[in-house]
Amino acid sequence: MKKLFLIVLVLVAAFLVYKYAFKKDEPKKEAPKSLSVSAHSDIFNQSVTAVLSSYYKLSDAFVNWDSTAVNKAAADLQTAIGDFKVEELKKDSSIYETALFPLDNSKNSLTAIQQGVSWEEKRRALQDLSENLRMLLITIKYDQGVVYWQECPMAFGENTIGNWLSAEEKVINPYLGVKDPKYGATMLNCGETKEKINFSVPDTAVK
Repeated sequence: MKKLFLIVLVLVAAFLVYKYAFKKDEPKKEAPKSLSVSAHSDIFNQSVTAVLSSYYKLSDAFVNWDSTAVNKAAADLQTAIGDFKVEELKKDSSIYETALFPLDNSKNSLTAIQQGVSWEEKRRALQDLSENLRMLLITIKYDQGVVYWQECPMAFGENTIGNWLSAEEKVINPYLGVKDPKYGATMLNCGETKEKINFSVPDTAVK
């Protein structure tokens, strides 16, 4: 009986040694992460991506003070907005009607950019365009990534702000750019991120 008790005691001790000395070193298995599912179709998301890609090219053209590139990028963005799959939003009439407003305004801003004679006129239209595209992204709850809403405190002179959308948090200022007659390229990074448009995670709003 005493022998059996000793055997059981040894087995229990061996189990405890295994559990606490060896088992703890085994890598823990992580629970599988749930994949976020877009609220929109692939075709719709592709049309938004086309708009943003064209917008970012337009912003780069402003950075480089290249009026030819600005006008071409504005024309390309006009096409992308014309191809925007807004019809998909008709399943919610309120969202659909709300989205039409910034879309139409964006077309007018792009026309103003192309027809603007001075950089001042073109940049004012860029400001209007940026505000309307921001409104569009928030209205549709864009969930394919993060878009940064950035601000320059002196885009049109001291204490006169200008805003734009960016694919990255690093500030590359399209209002002052690399050839500003007063500052040259020294104010290229002037500005800050004011908010992140981010609906890629459930229950995440504009921050």
